[in-house]
Amino acid sequence: MRRAQRTVPSPWTTTRAYSWLVVPPALFLAVFFGWPIIRVVARSFTDPSLGLQNYARLLSSGLYVRVLLNTVETAAIVTLLCLVAGYPVAYALSEARGAALKIMAALIVIPLWTSVVIRSYAWMIVFQRRGILNDALIASGWVADPVQFIPGAFAVNVGMVHIMLPFMILPLAAAMRGIDRSLLRAAGVLGASDFAAFRKVFLPLSLPGVYAGTALVFMLSLGFFITPALLGGPEHLMVAVLIEQQANHLLDWGLASAIATVFLAITAVIFFVYVRVTGEARGEARR
Repeated sequence: MRRAQRTVPSPWTTTRAYSWLVVPPALFLAVFFGWPIIRVVARSFTDPSLGLQNYARLLSSGLYVRVLLNTVETAAIVTLLCLVAGYPVAYALSEARGAALKIMAALIVIPLWTSVVIRSYAWMIVFQRRGILNDALIASGWVADPVQFIPGAFAVNVGMVHIMLPFMILPLAAAMRGIDRSLLRAAGVLGASDFAAFRKVFLPLSLPGVYAGTALVFMLSLGFFITPALLGGPEHLMVAVLIEQQANHLLDWGLASAIATVFLAITAVIFFVYVRVTGEARGEARR
């Protein structure tokens, strides 16, 4: 008597059977993300009247163009500082084991539990004219009068690096912990110095973490609002602060929508360039 053969469903059939699970999140994104973006873009062309007057005002004003460039520059500086400061920390975290690993991970993650507003106000206390930093500089004799750190770019960069640093360290550490350390030992056996093994073996293998961390920090820094608003002041405006001023204080929703639309386009272009560059890098690594 022949035994009945069991039919194995194809992957395509299984995918179609569970494809309905995508519907709820897709609807949520369409209603609460896609539709607001469409309304913002549409308002930039229709408020106060149909046309391109909002974009003409935006591009003809040196102030608005300077704010856009300042936002991209600040995000790039913060990303670079986070990478320089976070790479050694991530390496130490990837090498740690046991209690040391738990303590280091806690020190990196616990600041994320504190509100960005609270941390920004803490930096205001540090940088104010009679704050901790100025008191230390005056007591040491380095300066005779208090230094005006806020409002200013230095305070903004320091505050943003403090907030963004965990978002750089965690992807870097995840990539580094996946690197086989026997490759470094093999490079040493073949005559490579420690620095050469790091530069030719460890650093290239950690690049996926570098790409992920830099993209995450840069994208988050572009839309940062609280810290630039508190520490930057009117002379160090960023796009999010400018949009808030136009919408809430000046009630110029058309210009605010145009600024948001242009900045969204700039962010999308930067993201697609990042995807293209990282995709080519991964292709070369496979070859």
